Amino acid sequence: MPDEKGLFQTTGKSWSERASLGELDAVLTGCGNHGRNAYLHATQLWAARYIERCLPGPSVVVDFGCGTGRFLRFFAGRGHQVLGTEITPEMLEQLRQLGLPSGSTTTLTDGIHIPVAPASVDLIWVCSVLRYSLNVPTPVYADIAREMHRALRPGGMVANVEMYVEQPASDFTRDFEAAGFTTKIQRVINRHSGRIERFVQRRRLPFASIRLIARWTARARFHFDRAASARPGIRDYFFVWRKS
Repeated sequence: MPDEKGLFQTTGKSWSERASLGELDAVLTGCGNHGRNAYLHATQLWAARYIERCLPGPSVVVDFGCGTGRFLRFFAGRGHQVLGTEITPEMLEQLRQLGLPSGSTTTLTDGIHIPVAPASVDLIWVCSVLRYSLNVPTPVYADIAREMHRALRPGGMVANVEMYVEQPASDFTRDFEAAGFTTKIQRVINRHSGRIERFVQRRRLPFASIRLIARWTARARFHFDRAASARPGIRDYFFVWRKS
């Protein structure tokens, strides 16, 4: 098991230290800002709803880097069989305290390998995880892409949401395409000019209102702003890769 500070490392507190901060703070900003974290979560939730509607029915889903289990609970709650993988024991303990739904299991992994049989998974969901594998001392992004290809059935998908990244989209798609995937979706779902986030942060809006704002913003970007990935700045991406 690699040290989390060498693989998928974050700035500030380690993932082990953040695990006790609560369902959203543990895996999002860790700053305790209700509005900001709710907005980020709602944007990610929009992407999860989008890809879940693409599944043909009850499916086998891997939540890669499941953290506190936000999306493990989302997919399990819709009738899918879900395996959550995680490199941080404290995150899995927090997940269990928050509730492990029926039809789901979790496992501690090395951050690369997925303990499933070849060609046995329909969807691999990844949320703000893969970015941390791009620039570690020994980059493992390509290894992860190959392992996901091994785990997926033909026609299976990887859905990846990356938030607050400056890298061009090609940094994320290159190794997946080399591993044998086809990029089906490569879109910017938010560009951080700051205005919407500041509005949400300064007002303690109910979660339903924040979710509506985030969903509208993500949908508008996804459908209408195809050129955004070519512009400089920090952005949120939504990728879907399909195994042939």
